[in-house]
Amino acid sequence: MFNLRTIAATAFVALISAMPALAQDQITIKFSHVVAPDTPKGKGAQKFKELAEQYTDGRVTVEIYPNSQLYKDKEELEALQMGAVQMLAPSLAKFGPLGVPQFELFDLPMLFKDRNDLRKITEGEVGRSVMAKLDDKGIKGLA
Repeated sequence: MFNLRTIAATAFVALISAMPALAQDQITIKFSHVVAPDTPKGKGAQKFKELAEQYTDGRVTVEIYPNSQLYKDKEELEALQMGAVQMLAPSLAKFGPLGVPQFELFDLPMLFKDRNDLRKITEGEVGRSVMAKLDDKGIKGLA
């Protein structure tokens, strides 16, 4: 749904913004998702890994765990909140039970006429407002 470059760039910016406080410390990010590596989410995770490791000169290592290797679909958000993993690519439907049903809006078919229309909403005021609802859940939405 979201543009792969947007996901990678947003994730990278969020990661880099935390870097000054960590100086030269090595950072390992466990990135868990429930789909195969050759899916859009799997490819996005791999691209994030490549960019994060490249632009941090190896100070950041991203370990990708596809196909529910670490956690089942229903367990991932809890694992994120507990700090067992640092990144996910969850289904938007998972946010309703968490108390943020606004994300489910983006699962509706034909709601947006094209990708540009989608990006205007997700990257604009509406998208920022929905993402902000995750903050009190201990989750930082990236894209």
